[in-house]
Formats: sequence, structure tokens, C-alpha cells
Amino acid sequence: MKQSQFVAIIILLLLVGTIIITSYTVLNKETEQTINKKFYVGVTYCGNSIQEAKELIDKVKDYTNLFVLQSGSMMTDSTTMNEIGDYVCASNLNYAVSGSTRNQHWIHNWLIEAKEKWGEQFIGIYYTDEPGGNMLDGLISPLENTGYQPDTGGQILTVTQIDKGRSGEINVYYAEFMTNYTMLTQTTTRYFTDGNITITKIYSTEISEQEPDSSPEKNSFSNNTTEDLYKEHRHTDVITYYPNGTITIRETTTTVYRSPQGGSLSPTGEYISTFYTSEKNITQYSLPIQPYEQVLKQNPIQTHDDVAEAFVNRNQKLLEDINKTQINEKSMVVFTADYGLYWWDYKGNFDVILAQLGWNHTVAQDIGLVRGAANMQGKSWGTIITWQYTHPPYLTNGKEMFEQMKTSYQTGAQYVIIFNYSEDKENPNTLQEEHFQALERFWNDVVQNPKIKHGNIKAEAALVLPQNYGWGMRHIDDNIWGIWRPDNISQQIWNQLQNKLDKYGLKLDIVFEDQNYQVTEKYSKIYYWNQK
Repeated sequence: MKQSQFVAIIILLLLVGTIIITSYTVLNKETEQTINKKFYVGVTYCGNSIQEAKELIDKVKDYTNLFVLQSGSMMTDSTTMNEIGDYVCASNLNYAVSGSTRNQHWIHNWLIEAKEKWGEQFIGIYYTDEPGGNMLDGLISPLENTGYQPDTGGQILTVTQIDKGRSGEINVYYAEFMTNYTMLTQTTTRYFTDGNITITKIYSTEISEQEPDSSPEKNSFSNNTTEDLYKEHRHTDVITYYPNGTITIRETTTTVYRSPQGGSLSPTGEYISTFYTSEKNITQYSLPIQPYEQVLKQNPIQTHDDVAEAFVNRNQKLLEDINKTQINEKSMVVFTADYGLYWWDYKGNFDVILAQLGWNHTVAQDIGLVRGAANMQGKSWGTIITWQYTHPPYLTNGKEMFEQMKTSYQTGAQYVIIFNYSEDKENPNTLQEEHFQALERFWNDVVQNPKIKHGNIKAEAALVLPQNYGWGMRHIDDNIWGIWRPDNISQQIWNQLQNKLDKYGLKLDIVFEDQNYQVTEKYSKIYYWNQK
């Protein structure tokens, strides 16, 4: 009996010892991770003077720890990047550079060399700019060079491009052979936000059997005689489909001259235009006409899921071009700044997103969106204080800048950067003395102040929005993915968003339904966009 008790005591002591050692190891690891998660604050330089960049470094080196070279002209010159990098690191600052498709053919190798040269002081690359915001404002194509097979009855020759226009419409470009003609046909289909669809066809009649035209007055080719020129009929048909079933067609034929070598086209002045409408004479149009529903189904973007997938794929491909996997293996991050669609920026493989504070946006909303996306997807986040105005002085005043930096720090941002750029070529800097004073005050009174804890303002609740609902949310009339107008769901979200921001402020995260990320694992208080 006594021996059994002794064995039991020994086993109990061993278990207690194991628990203590394990707990110590876990706590020590968590403490180590917290220490290693460094906070960065700094400025960008967007000018084109090495000396000016060095002067800015000297100005801020005592109250910042990050310098971002974001100069378009300097990003094509590795020698300049190296010289500034040496100066940054010698000043005990961390260094990051900007990159884009302009220098992607060599920037990867330079990054590897930079990491070997400057070690931990070189943190990574600011690659491209505002992918989400540009999507919302119609400035990029999520579908560029995507395959597309239109249902026209013709033989597909090649797909030239699928693009998205600045007006929120989706533009589909492709080429084909028409059954009536042997000339290449270019077709553009535009899907507008109001439901209208236009198809523009440009094609030419068969000319291989035609004789050269010998009219001297028609010759506009300086290097050809009139006997060298061929007559060609260039046809342009614009077919417009309306949701109510109306169809109109504008058929235009222009006679032009072309050289046998395929030189420029020269109009003869012969011009014929015919207008058809489904209400009158559309049966006289010679080519087949598809029903509205059939043309609508050919839109490569049918749903929010379609455009979300295309947008994410675009960004992933963009980052593959600089071999992001190897960059991350070398302990470098790839980051960008944005003003919308943060959730899908992260899904597109960016490591860090800097939410832009400016433009009269609501700070609590932008932080809730970027922090929520980062928290759910296991990423880091930050803020970049950008333009408040589109004209001088561009940036907000020093007092508000200080408050924005402090708020970012307290809500958990790992990066706080000041965007230092103006459109004045003579003076590309926007930072004024009051801004430098705000930076110094932030460094001394917040970052170096043990009484103010980094990330002490944590999210207490999450507002969950519909899956892939890429609404800009900058205002009630903002668009969805830069393609669709706001709908009834937008109004519900807006009302719920204002309600929860009023209640929680900086303690609210805004996330999206996604089967890959379970919101219940991250938050105890959860509200849904359609919750009463």
C-alpha cells in the first residue's frame, strides 16, 4: 500500500513538472514572438535626388526606424538604390523599396542581393500600388489576357484581350473569322452597369480578287503608285441591346485604300450609314442577331464570385512575376497600400496591406476592415497617412497626423508610414515642419512610452459581410467591384455598419463570409449584415 502511494506521488510530481516546463516553454515562445514582432514607423521618398533623399534621412533618423524609397525614376537604377540603401542602414534605419512592372525583370535578383547585404535592416518591397482601389475605380483589368470563347457562330482565331473600362463596364475584345468574309473580324462587347450591352464589329469584305484602283486622286501613300493600291470596304456595326428587349443597329461602310503590304488605310470619302431598330426595320439587317439573354450569358463576369476569383488570380500572378515565394524565404515581405478591398488583397498573396488614412475616410472603418482581414487571414497590417486634399498642402495638419499615428499604434498596426509626395515636380515632398514635429512627438510620447501599449485597443466584435461582396463602402452610393451599382444589400450593410461603428468604434473588425476562415474561432461577439 505504501509502495503504491509512493509510486503515485512520483508520477504526480513528474506530471506537475512536465506541465510547468511546458507552460514555461509556451509562455516563453509567445513572449519571444511578441518581442520579434517589431513596430515600424517611417516616411517615403518619392523624389529624384540622392542628396535630397539623404537630407530627409538625416532629418528623420532620430525619431523613425523605416525609410521607404518610392521614387519612380530611381527604381530603374540599382546603383542609386544601393547608395541610398547604404546611407539608410548606416543611419540605423530599416530600408524598403518600391517596385512595379517597370523593373520586375531585374528587381528580384536585386532584392536577394540587398537582403544579403543589409540583413534584417532590409525588410522588403512595396510592390505595385492600390490594386483594390484601382479595381473599384475602374483603372485595372482583373481579366486581362484571360481566355474567352464567344458564342457567335464564327470560327475563333485568337483572343486579344479582356479588359474592364473606366466607366464600370466590362469590355471583351476578341477576333474571329466570319462565315461570309475571309478578313479578320475584331469584336468588342461592352457590358454596362445599367444592363445595356453594345457589340461593335469591325470587318472588311473580300478583296483578294479585286483589281488595283488607278484613280490618281485616291492615292495617299507616298511610297506607292496608284497601281499598287487595293480598294477595301471597311464595315463597322454597333449593335445595342437594352434590358427591355429593344435592339438598335448602326451599320456604317467606309471605302478605303490599302497597299498590298498591308499599309495604312486611306479613306476615299465614300461613306454609307444605315440605322436599324427592332421596332421598325431590323429584319433587313443582313447578319444574325442574338437574343439579349444569350449575349448576357457570354459576359465572363456574371457574379461577385467571378470577379473576386479573377481579381485574386491577377494579384497572385503579379506576385509570381517577382518570385514572391523565394522573397519570403529570405525573410522579406511584399506589401502595398490601398483604400479598399483589403480582404482580397490579402487573398491575392500580399503579406502586408497599409490602409490609407486620408481622403476624409472614416479611420475606424478603414482600420476595422484592414485589421479584420489581417486577423482572419493571419497577416500583418499597417496604415499609411496619405493625402487629405488633392492640392497643396495635400497632407492633414500635424495635430491630426499625430492622432492618426497614435490610433494606428494602439489598434495594433505593425507599420505606420507617411506618404511624402506631391505633384509639384520642383518640390515633390509634402512633409512640412509641423509633420516632422508630429513624427518626433509620436516617437517620443507613444512608441518609446512604456505606459502606452502597442495594440492595447483590441477588437471586441466583428461585423460579417456577405461572401465576395466587394463593395467600396466609402459612401452609400459606392459601387461594387467597380462594376455594379449598390443594391438593397448595400443599404442593409450601410445601416448595420453605422450602427456597429457607433457602438464599438475602434473595437470593431469588419470581415467577410469565407469557408476558408471561421469567424467564430476569432471573435466572441459576432454580428451579421442582415441581422435584425
